[in-house]
Amino acid sequence: MKVMSKLVEQAITLLRKEGFRITEQRKAILGVLAKAESPMSADECFAGLTKGKCDLVTIYRCLEQFEKAGIVELGVRENGTRVYCLGHGHEGGHHHHLTCRNCGHAERVDICMGNELEDLAMGHGFTKVTHVMEVFGLCPSCS
Repeated sequence: MKVMSKLVEQAITLLRKEGFRITEQRKAILGVLAKAESPMSADECFAGLTKGKCDLVTIYRCLEQFEKAGIVELGVRENGTRVYCLGHGHEGGHHHHLTCRNCGHAERVDICMGNELEDLAMGHGFTKVTHVMEVFGLCPSCS
């Protein structure tokens, strides 16, 4: 039996607390996300799974459920692709990424101006405000 990473174990505990069944597909997707060095799209998660483990539709559904449960955080690439990062609630909380436009390398940054932006939005009458913020540029290797 494979030993699960601490991140996967914590995610499973939170999913159970939220009332989700723990399926082999969900465990496999969490395992792929736990090994990722940067946020991943659903297609990238699919590519990281053993062939036949689950279909792409299941991955999209699971990622959406993980986001609602607070297990993963959503990011968006410049091209609009939704990407997910596991561990925000477990290791250092909410964070964002600096992403290279050329090679795709992503660096975690532990700073967020989201509260200020959310306060501004609420000042304009918006409610149930959330944010997705990513910064793009060229990494030192690609500059």
